[in-house]
Amino acid sequence: MFRRISTTLILGLALAHGHAQDTLRVGLRSADSLLSARSLRLVAQRYAIDQATADRIQARVFNNPSVATEWSIRPSTGSFFDVSRPDGQKAITVEQLFRIGGQRSLAVKAAEQRIRLSEAEYAELASALRYQLHAALYRQFHLDRAVRALTSQLDVLKGIVDGYGTQLEKGNVSLREVTRLRSSYFTLNGERVGLMRQLNGIQEDLHVLLADDRPIVFTPSALELSPIRTLPSDIARLIDRAEQQRPRIGMARAEQDAADLDLRLEKRRVVPDLALGATYDQNSNYLPDYWGLNAGLSLPLFDRNQGRIKRARAAADLARTQLELERASVRAEVQRALADLRSLQDQYTSTTKGFAQQLDRLSESLIGNYVKSNISLLEFTDLFESYTASIIAINALEADLQNAYEELEFVSGQRLFDR
Repeated sequence: MFRRISTTLILGLALAHGHAQDTLRVGLRSADSLLSARSLRLVAQRYAIDQATADRIQARVFNNPSVATEWSIRPSTGSFFDVSRPDGQKAITVEQLFRIGGQRSLAVKAAEQRIRLSEAEYAELASALRYQLHAALYRQFHLDRAVRALTSQLDVLKGIVDGYGTQLEKGNVSLREVTRLRSSYFTLNGERVGLMRQLNGIQEDLHVLLADDRPIVFTPSALELSPIRTLPSDIARLIDRAEQQRPRIGMARAEQDAADLDLRLEKRRVVPDLALGATYDQNSNYLPDYWGLNAGLSLPLFDRNQGRIKRARAAADLARTQLELERASVRAEVQRALADLRSLQDQYTSTTKGFAQQLDRLSESLIGNYVKSNISLLEFTDLFESYTASIIAINALEADLQNAYEELEFVSGQRLFDR
């Protein structure tokens, strides 16, 4: 008997350990590490950087030399490829094309600027994904806490509903009371199901972000859950740093610099490429075994690259305008995010002080007062529904507050709060 119990216990512990391993528990830092290592969107963006790097390599290389040759076949004499005869004929030309006027160096600089643009795009994507990840984790944590509180209260309400159902069969309570209780249970259970569906949606987002099929659970530290944090007081300095550090502005700035370099390059391409080479001719020239030097370039009479220069100038103007637009957009985002955060902080400090303790006391006394007939059925259900609605609202407010901290860091492009 003891052996059977021990075996059962061991199997139970093994199963419990297996289930624990099937759940991925993360904090903010570990989640960020997993995001950097696993995110498929970041992997794809790294390939874009590799492409830009390859373009720089290509811009540095020189054009390949060209080789042309001519062989005499003399069909009238029946002699073919008579290059070994003293009166035979062959000619060979070697030519190399050179980009002059600084075109090659400008092409290399433009390619290097495209690398910086790809890197800025990667940084902005990583920042946006990190914000999405943190927002999802905080939302999951507070939704889960609300679901747990609702489940606990619904279990209590279910016991009362079942008890009243038994008393209804005995004729001790009215059908109106039982219906009222069951209606409250149905409504609150529907709210819990709605929250659980939100949790399922967040879990789906986390699976995609972290590229992991296991259930993902956020286990924050006390510092990461701190609801009130000191906000930046100098908004002008905050905006100035945002314009310097936000990858989104870095993208626009890199795009403008690349467009300016492209415009300079298109202007330089008016200068024709120079072709230099050498020719050997065995017998078809004015003297045998002729050696000559070749030089050539196209004359820019008709095609002076007018269309591409105009297009590059328009692209540079567009990039310059886009940079100013991004700066204005970031300034507005920072101001709005900071204003939202202050509003949420004010709401939290003005409405939640001592409210959680009051709700706990209400939860403890609610059932007892109803059983003792100190409150009516209508008062009981109203208070019960108000309690559960308050639990949901508090957790939603705390999630909104944490997300607002994350959003301010995201739009300003800098870490502002310790955690």
